[in-house]
Amino acid sequence: MATTRTTPPPPAVDVGSDQFQADIDAALRSRTTLPPYDEVLRLIDTLKGKGHLAPLVEQAKQHVNEHRPQDGGWRQAISGAEFQLRAGPGDGLVSATHRLQALARCLLHFQRQLYRDMAGGGQ
Repeated sequence: MATTRTTPPPPAVDVGSDQFQADIDAALRSRTTLPPYDEVLRLIDTLKGKGHLAPLVEQAKQHVNEHRPQDGGWRQAISGAEFQLRAGPGDGLVSATHRLQALARCLLHFQRQLYRDMAGGGQ
């Protein structure tokens, strides 16, 4: 049975903030055992719901449209990030942990690539 959310998502967090990096670090933390399911779900919601990934995807779309309209690699990365935003946690703890890690890696990719590309003048 699907769960419905009744509270609106919180405002976006600045990608350069300590909270942004702390959320990614928590998602990618190396463990010998799987984290508690509630923690995984909370972190998935945080990476999606705090506006971490969605604003980066929108910023990347705008950047690509303005500076790299023919760049298939960027378009593929954007498509993958949009999939991550739509995807649920899966059927259990293992799949939810994999989703969490995929979201965190996606965030890191966009954070690094987008700002490196923009710093280089978009070319």
